[in-house]
Amino acid sequence: MFAKAEWFSPRKFGWGLGIKSWHGAAYIVALIAIFVAIGFLPISGEYRTIVMALAAIVFTIDVLTLMPKVYAKLDEREQKHQLIAERNAAFVAVAFMVFYLAFVSASLAARGAGQGEMIAQLGPLFALVLLMAVVKGGTLLMLERES
Repeated sequence: MFAKAEWFSPRKFGWGLGIKSWHGAAYIVALIAIFVAIGFLPISGEYRTIVMALAAIVFTIDVLTLMPKVYAKLDEREQKHQLIAERNAAFVAVAFMVFYLAFVSASLAARGAGQGEMIAQLGPLFALVLLMAVVKGGTLLMLERES
């Protein structure tokens, strides 16, 4: 939509895009300026929130459509490195969530928390781990059928 793939590069740390040219830096500065300007609009807070949310949606869509184009320019070796890094990050995230689930479960049980409180505390994180497993399995099944 607005940004071009040539302005950005894959990030080494974190996720998203790194700035590659002055155009990319100008895009980020313009994005920040738009949000600051929206904050000063002489409208009610409710409308300001709606306008900010709409701007955030537009720029999120712009970046999400841009990212595959940026990452598609990687050569085979760089793609493999990206996949290994993503895999390692996912391993750490899953390990942390599992240990955190165990820690919170033990803490709640030791405190004598009821079943409702345990579900409220652990439900969202458990659902996230389960969703990650379903997405991984679904992806593997889809890829196996394609090949």
